[in-house]
Amino acid sequence: MDCSSITDDSLIMDFRIRLQLAEAFGPVNRWFCSQAYGCRIDDRELLLVYYIKSGGAADFAKRYDQAMGPLNRWYCSEFYRRDIRDPRILWEYYVTCAPALATRKEHRHAPDHSLVELSIAC
Repeated sequence: MDCSSITDDSLIMDFRIRLQLAEAFGPVNRWFCSQAYGCRIDDRELLLVYYIKSGGAADFAKRYDQAMGPLNRWYCSEFYRRDIRDPRILWEYYVTCAPALATRKEHRHAPDHSLVELSIAC
């Protein structure tokens, strides 16, 4: 077993967990959780339980997989004009450019896999 791949996997998992916890403890989940309980919620465990039970974790997993997937990696690499495989860069590109593309697709009724303008969107 290659020890460098274990280290790489640990770094990627650490990054992914930090992103997910930031979402779970962030203002959007805090607001929804507080609305559900009828009062301001600051308890991190309660926020995390709400995040998981309300589908936030599943939604995050889907978005993370899309961000790390071949389609986003291709568009991100095209945008930077070099091969991009760094999870941080891929995630930042995804959260910055994918919403712009989704908005444009809704208005133009483009087919789902028509991401031709993604590199132009940012």
